[in-house]
Amino acid sequence: MDAITCFKFVRDIPYIIPTSIDETDYCCLGKHKILHVLLSSLGLQVRFRACAFLWSSLDLPEEVKGIPHKDVCIHRYVEVFNREQNKWIIVDATWDRKLSSVFKINEWDGKNDTELAVKPVKIYDEVRSKELVEIDTKLIIEDLKINGEFYKAVNRWLENIREK
Repeated sequence: MDAITCFKFVRDIPYIIPTSIDETDYCCLGKHKILHVLLSSLGLQVRFRACAFLWSSLDLPEEVKGIPHKDVCIHRYVEVFNREQNKWIIVDATWDRKLSSVFKINEWDGKNDTELAVKPVKIYDEVRSKELVEIDTKLIIEDLKINGEFYKAVNRWLENIREK
């Protein structure tokens, strides 16, 4: 498998926010952990990055927006070092192809930045990004208490889109 094939494989895993600590993470963090492993196994230099975004900046339906939740959220993605250009490039495989009716689905040529899946309000430095990838169980439980019903609604909405 080459880097572009790895990207497409991970991108097209359905984006699903885990709604319990027992569920597999297929939202941005989980998908990019998989991508990190795959690209690293090809000998590429890969690092995690994170940014803050607002759920309200996404075009969610009113019935989903109306469910109480924190608007600010952390988005994770990876960067790959492009040796030819001597620079880090953004690689964001968040939204799966079946969501193309509501989100821009990234393609990656293996050489240039993809777009970020969200509109960042703050991009974290490399050290803070790495910290934001290692989340402890206590923080996940606290987040689910606040946002769990919202996440379930987002997942249902996305699943309905995929079924169309």
